[in-house]
Amino acid sequence: MSRRESTVVGFVVGILCPASFFVLWWWVAAALSHYRVLPIPESGIAIAAFTGLGIGIVLDIFHLKKWITRFYNADVKLIVLVYLFWSVIAVALFMGLPFGNLALGILAGLYVGRKQYHAGASEDYFTKAARNVSIFTALVTSVEALPIGLGALSEAVVAQALRSVVGLDQSATAGSVGVVLVGAVCVALLMVQFWCTRTAAVLAFSSRNVHKQNRLSAS
Repeated sequence: MSRRESTVVGFVVGILCPASFFVLWWWVAAALSHYRVLPIPESGIAIAAFTGLGIGIVLDIFHLKKWITRFYNADVKLIVLVYLFWSVIAVALFMGLPFGNLALGILAGLYVGRKQYHAGASEDYFTKAARNVSIFTALVTSVEALPIGLGALSEAVVAQALRSVVGLDQSATAGSVGVVLVGAVCVALLMVQFWCTRTAAVLAFSSRNVHKQNRLSAS
């Protein structure tokens, strides 16, 4: 791994760890309070969130260098859990819009591409890995979008827009039409996410060929 790539990895992981603990402790404390499991006041939720942030910073101080060197050898289960966790955060941050998940899918593709690059994987092995991660990110994005889209159908503004688009009478229901449209959008989103992830993986992996050509030219 080059120094520049190590710096980028360290920057990403160094932010990701404290941010993850911050959100995790915040959401857990908020959930415990909301469902009356524990009588946690709002100030207690804030304290929990910043406690998580502090834990993440401490972990960075003691383990960041080790994480950087082992970045592309991390446990697949851990990577999947982190991806799913941040996909939920992305949905919340973008208020149900898929932009955050599309970006996460691109990052997943870049990760797999660089991982296979550093492992010296063959073209066939890389193609299989890129396809698998693209299917995974596409399913996550589309499955998370489906209930959000169906829930939006109950909004009066959305229903009115559907009536206008399909030419229904004001008294007619757009429910069935809306379900079909939401399903179509989710399928389209699945294909877009698959393409974005796979393209990112190919670009990250293909740099190996560029380096080889540069070395041959120099020799």
